[in-house]
Amino acid sequence: ALAGGDTFNRMSGVLEPFTDVQKGFKLYKPVAWNQFEADPGVYDMKWVDLIEPFETVQVSTSPVSTATSISALGELDEVGAKFAKSRDAQLVSSKSRDADGSLAYTFELKGDAYHEYLLLTINRGKLYRLSTVASNKRWSKREEMYKNVVLSFVPKGF
Repeated sequence: ALAGGDTFNRMSGVLEPFTDVQKGFKLYKPVAWNQFEADPGVYDMKWVDLIEPFETVQVSTSPVSTATSISALGELDEVGAKFAKSRDAQLVSSKSRDADGSLAYTFELKGDAYHEYLLLTINRGKLYRLSTVASNKRWSKREEMYKNVVLSFVPKGF
């Protein structure tokens, strides 16, 4: 699980930097995964493992008119419980951190078939959702990499 003291690690070349200036975010993405750009209403950017296509890292944005911080959605645990329920999953953990000036909520969710880290943050009139998913069977192989992808996410594309 993500802990408050966790620090980002590039994992010896497993992750490489990615910046989307237009969409306004940057993160470290898995090296050599297939990249897909924009399926409107579904995602802005998605990376998929070549061998295990169920394993994905996905970023989506949607406009928000009034909220300037993710805290407008509610308290950390309350928001986590809502997302877990909407995904028919168990909320394993909830964390918050400062993502270069923007409050970010991160949840670890576990469903019957999958495990996910979900990050939510708001910056410059956009709600950012970063989702990293693997099957429960493969979670132990992906958890560390996904943790570092989530820790690297910043809602600023510069």
